Amino acid sequence: MRNSRAPLPPISGERAGVRGFGHGGLRLLVLVFFASLAMPARAQLGGSGGGRAPQSQPTQTSPVKHNQVGPRAGPSSDEEEEPGTPFQRTEPTIAPPADPLAISPLVRDRIGTDYAGPPPSPVGDLRHTSYFPYYGERRGEYGWRGLPPFWIEYSRGLHDGTFTPVPGEPTKTDRQSLFGGFYYQRRSPQMDADVLFPAIWEVRDGDSHLTVVGPFAHREAPFEHDNYLAPLYFEGKRKDGGYLHMPLLLTSSHWNEKKSFTYSVLYYRDRTGTDVDMGVPPFLFHGDNGNVEGSRKTYTFIPPLIVYHREREIDSDHLTVVGPVLYNTGQKRDVLDVFPLFYHIKGNPESGGVAESHTTLFPFFHYGETPERRLFVLPGYLRRVTKTADTLLTPFFSTAETRNGATKLTVAGPVVPLFLHYTDKDIGLTSTMVAPLFVRSSSPETSVFFTPLAGVYETYGVSKTWWFLPTLTLNTNTHGWERDLHPLIYVGRNDDEAHTVIAPLFWDFASPTKRTTIAAPLFVRLHDAKEGTITQVAANTVYLEHRVEGGRDWQVHVIPFFSYGEDPQGYFWNFLFGFAGFQREGSFARIRALWIPITVSGSASSVAAAGGNTSVRF
Repeated sequence: MRNSRAPLPPISGERAGVRGFGHGGLRLLVLVFFASLAMPARAQLGGSGGGRAPQSQPTQTSPVKHNQVGPRAGPSSDEEEEPGTPFQRTEPTIAPPADPLAISPLVRDRIGTDYAGPPPSPVGDLRHTSYFPYYGERRGEYGWRGLPPFWIEYSRGLHDGTFTPVPGEPTKTDRQSLFGGFYYQRRSPQMDADVLFPAIWEVRDGDSHLTVVGPFAHREAPFEHDNYLAPLYFEGKRKDGGYLHMPLLLTSSHWNEKKSFTYSVLYYRDRTGTDVDMGVPPFLFHGDNGNVEGSRKTYTFIPPLIVYHREREIDSDHLTVVGPVLYNTGQKRDVLDVFPLFYHIKGNPESGGVAESHTTLFPFFHYGETPERRLFVLPGYLRRVTKTADTLLTPFFSTAETRNGATKLTVAGPVVPLFLHYTDKDIGLTSTMVAPLFVRSSSPETSVFFTPLAGVYETYGVSKTWWFLPTLTLNTNTHGWERDLHPLIYVGRNDDEAHTVIAPLFWDFASPTKRTTIAAPLFVRLHDAKEGTITQVAANTVYLEHRVEGGRDWQVHVIPFFSYGEDPQGYFWNFLFGFAGFQREGSFARIRALWIPITVSGSASSVAAAGGNTSVRF
């Protein structure tokens, strides 16, 4: 059935490029393809007059109608003029923008997105044409047509006859076509695409061109390109760098102006600025910071050969290690070592170092010399000389002077008798030892004299201690005295405290407030004068005493036979812990018979109120 509307004019557009398949892309075309299967029936129901869609409301891009505000220019012939009507001034009317949501390219760049949103809905009457199986429709700048399922086409930006394209200039037409469900084509100002799904892709996005043929892909853009042959080869170049990846060959590389990294099987190279590290692990490692301003550093390490070399330009330092040999040259000193036997250091005074030299042939010989000291060592011999000290050590004779002779030590030995003499002029100390015969030492504060049988140590005006073989010590000091026969007897006094110990039988410790006496295993006495308590145990007798209001509370027990006690309120006695007994506290009286307490007078509450003790006392 032929529609009364004229057929659509051919749809064409300038070749542009593809940004993707959004904006009514391939997915939209597939959906439209299935929807179009019902279109011919819809067209036939419209009759010969065709179907006309309801008039759509104008969008924000439609013109705005301005109604005149205020008095008109003059009345019509059918109206009477009203005299005296003053002229009314009106506020100027500014038309709203055609598209309030539109933003300028400058603002869009500052926001940081290139998404301009979907195209606006088409405006105008809907016209459609069908020649079964062909169907097409048109509304304003929108058009759709096709021969499903062989061909469908979707277009935006079509001109309606009032627009005359300028020859040589691109139009705004965006056309997308799908042929046979496998070939997709798009032509637009920004995007072009030719896709033979899934093997061949030809896409243009602005100045970027992409070609994909099976596993091969090629992309070209200003100052950059990419080439892929998946999964064998991935290569690309940018204005300031690029990359290369070959996974099956274990090769990967990427680089730019600031840094780069390359790895291939055993080889690697890493660059940051001018600093480069590279190597073939575990055989070779090399690095160079590339500094050309006097701070260059390099190193080379060859582990299988035990070879290491390092250079530092800032202090003219060079270090080389070859096996057990280490050679280091620097601004201040040079070092040559052959581990573990030979060690040598030589200073470089002409370049800021110290005029020094040290040589060691371990374990046989060492000699070191600086402007401040000299050291010479042989097995059994050491000589060290500085500006203020001189030390000599040998197995038979040793001497040491410090502080320019202020202290001096002389030792002869270890052949018996061992002789030692030490003086310190600053503190007036003199010490002499002839082992094992005697030790003698004296100073302005102390005096020491010891022999194998006896000895005395004295601090003048403070204390004096005598020692006699084997373990007797007698001490007298400003606070008291001490007599000890180790490890059995200890007797002494310190100010107002005294102690007597005859281990392990007797201990007695006394002070102004307390005294503890133990005569093991039969006697213990604990006396606390401050608290007013006494606890004493002697064999099977126990004596307890403590201070109470109005006097003392004391009791004595001959365990297990008899107990007796008194306090300010009364007394008690017991036989066999209560087999028979009596207790009186003021008017309160209690007897015990066969361990049963029986109150015979008074009450426990009255005694407790008076501060007495009504408990069963043993």
